[in-house]
Amino acid sequence: MSQKDDCYIIEEDDLLEPVRRLQRASTKAGGTLRGLDATVRASRRGSRGRGGPGAPLASSLSLFICGAGQVANGQWKLGILLFLTEVLALAGHWCVVRAWPFFRDIAHIYAVSEEELFLALAAGDFLLVFFLLYNIAQAYHQGESSSGEFNGIGVPMVSGLASLLVPGWGQLLNAQLGKGLFFIFCVLAQIYFVALLVLTSFFQLFPQIGLESLIRTRGEVVELCLFFFASMIWILSVYDAYLVGRYSAR
Repeated sequence: MSQKDDCYIIEEDDLLEPVRRLQRASTKAGGTLRGLDATVRASRRGSRGRGGPGAPLASSLSLFICGAGQVANGQWKLGILLFLTEVLALAGHWCVVRAWPFFRDIAHIYAVSEEELFLALAAGDFLLVFFLLYNIAQAYHQGESSSGEFNGIGVPMVSGLASLLVPGWGQLLNAQLGKGLFFIFCVLAQIYFVALLVLTSFFQLFPQIGLESLIRTRGEVVELCLFFFASMIWILSVYDAYLVGRYSAR
């Protein structure tokens, strides 16, 4: 800005200078923020990539042994707790089967019928299904948290063979946790239902519902329906695992 006879002449540079200062300040701040953001993301990737077997291995281990995936993820206390829970559940079932007359007599003292006692234990058994699903899901999420996001192994043959062995296993290898848990739930529910009918005194406890007579008269039809349902779940799990694995491999 120059002065001539007490008159101030505003030039173009005087008008643009504040704008240029703001631009320089914003560019500097933006570069600093971008650098900081890149540093934070790199640190996150580094922290997630430190050790850990990853989601597929952790969930696969927990699929067969409760708590094994948690131990592999470094969660020793939680893994041991889940494993002990599984052991106590198996030991509790063995004790109930061996000492059922004793528990029945104790229940009669408190005016609890044998049917009510059996239903309570059956409901507790069904909750174990959700315990097993939680065990798998927690190992999967912790594996992703420690080793980064999992997008599937991309090998359709391996995924198909895994679901052929255990329905839902291939879906876990394809990074489809929800679908894998669904197939695993279907299998566990089938095992629970068959065990309820075959390994317990279900028919003797509830003769009024007529299942015993239905099995005697239409036993072949009921067995065929159960076999068809189980086979469809198995085949669908294998086909889905192979198809998704093939699609994600491209």
